[in-house]
Amino acid sequence: MKADTEDWEIFAETRDQLGESVLWHPRERALYWIDYYGPFVHRKRTRDATVETWKLDGGEIVGSVTFAGEGLLVAMDHGLHLFEPGTGKTRFFADPKRGRRDLVYNDAKVDRVGRYWVGTLCLNEDDATAGFYRMRPDGSAVLADEGFAICNGPAFSPDNRRLYFSDSMGRRIISYALDPNGTAFGRRTFFTFADEDGLPDGLAVDSAGNVWCALYGGAKVVCIDPSGSLRRSIAVPAKYATSLCFGGPGLRTLFVTTGWNTPEEAAVTRDAGGSVFARSVDVSGLEEPVARLRASS
Repeated sequence: MKADTEDWEIFAETRDQLGESVLWHPRERALYWIDYYGPFVHRKRTRDATVETWKLDGGEIVGSVTFAGEGLLVAMDHGLHLFEPGTGKTRFFADPKRGRRDLVYNDAKVDRVGRYWVGTLCLNEDDATAGFYRMRPDGSAVLADEGFAICNGPAFSPDNRRLYFSDSMGRRIISYALDPNGTAFGRRTFFTFADEDGLPDGLAVDSAGNVWCALYGGAKVVCIDPSGSLRRSIAVPAKYATSLCFGGPGLRTLFVTTGWNTPEEAAVTRDAGGSVFARSVDVSGLEEPVARLRASS
């Protein structure tokens, strides 16, 4: 799969070891993202040159961040925590994997009606014992599916009738039908990647229903139409593209987080891994929903 060469600008040169989980906040006109190994939450407002950074307590890594109430819901290694940027404090919310230490929390998103979904990953990245969950507002959870090594994505169609999910080690994007109650069913393979493409990681869906995917190790992002056909492939100036979202005026800027594998590899490749990149695109995105949680009210 050959990628087009496109010009990008560096939106934030944070050099995160594993930048991830990027979200646009339209009211604040700000971009949020994390460094998995910080564990850090970053925010950069478009009017400011500086990046605000918070180091999280409550865990050694942070897998993802979503909007919840007036704050954030962060998926730490062994628990979901509410985080208030104003105070920099976290408080425990839930642990749907019920204390399992062989799994840690990873990517999460909120569907179009405010339901929070979070995936896990196996620490050894080999056992297919990870799954992903749909959370109820009170913090209880439903296991939506299981049998994966690394759960990434997820993302939702504009009408909220389809759920997309990255089975990273399976090198595929899976889709599910989604009923009004949030039950996912009818699992099928939506798109399969070749070894040289890298691993499918973060997902986003635009206003036309196209699915965008960051390819970890593939130095690119791809756009796949709702029928499952490749629409576009865009090279990214960093090998490890991790997550992406739409933001900026009219939600027509594509933001991509990246990382780097080892200091030695970073020195050899001399790419800009760990930075956040931005470029304009020809389609608008969708505003990121806010999780409806009783504990966040």
